[in-house]
Amino acid sequence: MVPDSSAPLPQVRSVGCDEAAAALTAYRRDAGTSHSGQAAAAQQTYRDLMGAALNAQGAVGAKIRRLAAEFQELNFRLTGMTGGDPNQVIADINTDVAEFNRLCAFG
Repeated sequence: MVPDSSAPLPQVRSVGCDEAAAALTAYRRDAGTSHSGQAAAAQQTYRDLMGAALNAQGAVGAKIRRLAAEFQELNFRLTGMTGGDPNQVIADINTDVAEFNRLCAFG
């Protein structure tokens, strides 16, 4: 069978998009409601995002690294390693996740 040459090709996502999206999904699934659970999930998400950022380039790579830093900061605030309101970091994360989704053509 010959493929239909008039059909558009599917868009290829940038390297790192799928891995980072999986890390963000895991955080939402695993964080729970306790500070300790959220802190542990944030630390794991930081690690997973750093792995996703290894081969990511350009704006996508920069956004994944920024998200990783924000999850590390969230972990620090939730565990008391640094002061500050964790909700401020969560607001920053939510803003950057929306931009990440746009960059990676999710949603």
